[in-house]
Amino acid sequence: MEYIIINKWQLKDCKAHYYLKEVVEGLELANKKLEAYQTIEEDKNDNYYIVPFNEQALLLTKEVA
Repeated sequence: MEYIIINKWQLKDCKAHYYLKEVVEGLELANKKLEAYQTIEEDKNDNYYIVPFNEQALLLTKEVA
């Protein structure tokens, strides 16, 4: 299964911004990549998340498209 690694960047009391870091194959690799991103990140406003990715169910809004 594929997984997306998402970067959420948000300053206090501001709207969050989300960035796609990468798509990886397998949860084990996703966890390793997530740990690496968290290790090198120095900004406390950055958080990383792993999200299961199903390309068949991907829906885009007008904002994204």
